[in-house]
Amino acid sequence: MTEYRKSFKPTRRVLRVFWAILLGAALLAGGGFWHFQNYGKFWVHRVAPKLFKPKIVFVIDDIGEHDKFKNELAKLGSKVTYAILPLRDFSLYFNEQGKREHADVILHLPLETVHTDLFPGQGLITEEMKDDEIVSTLRRDLASVPGHVGVNNHMGSKGTSDRHLLTVILQELKRESLFFLDSHTTSKSVAPEICHAIRLPFLNCGIFLDNDNAVAAIKAQLVEFRKIARERGTAVAIGHYRKNTLDVLAEEIPQLEKEGFEIISLRNVLKIQTD
Repeated sequence: MTEYRKSFKPTRRVLRVFWAILLGAALLAGGGFWHFQNYGKFWVHRVAPKLFKPKIVFVIDDIGEHDKFKNELAKLGSKVTYAILPLRDFSLYFNEQGKREHADVILHLPLETVHTDLFPGQGLITEEMKDDEIVSTLRRDLASVPGHVGVNNHMGSKGTSDRHLLTVILQELKRESLFFLDSHTTSKSVAPEICHAIRLPFLNCGIFLDNDNAVAAIKAQLVEFRKIARERGTAVAIGHYRKNTLDVLAEEIPQLEKEGFEIISLRNVLKIQTD
């Protein structure tokens, strides 16, 4: 039950917003003191970031096949979430590295893709499986990444659009008190609808950073990601376990923080959504 308060005491955040609005009104009323367009830029780049710090999350997919870039990943510390593939040679290794770096770890769950020439790998869940087989495969996958706090899909343009299969998976995640991050590999995903129906904590990918693995292309995606985060307040970016991606993030993350972005965990995004 919410406690009734007889008197309203404004928080510091509310007071900052009030004074910023008052300042803006005064400046606009001052005639030629500040042109409206210039004030708009001032608000977006100077005032708004201090009042409403955009919150962002970086998820690194496809971890576990090899350890070639383990040092580059470790440099990012807790600023990234490890999305670890199940049953791979280095699944447990990176599970432990995530713990050491105080980074969140999630299971990167292989689901079927519409591209028949691509195989998502060990731990794959398919539409031909019976319900008990889906659940047993999922449990085995989860057990191979024991530090997990949630799950996102590896590939899965077919799997995330299969209502029955995804319902079985997501109901099991709910029983395990986990959350689901939809990598959004297809616009036909039914994950948002099912998660809402069963009240499973849900997040959506805002942007992929490295569909083009060139350094310039990754940096261009980060420019777009900045816009998304400022517009929405919170945003999730997914990159992959590749040297260019990890090197660019090592360079860009300190700059993002200087610009006023706050890098948080997926669990903290969920807290913000439920507050």
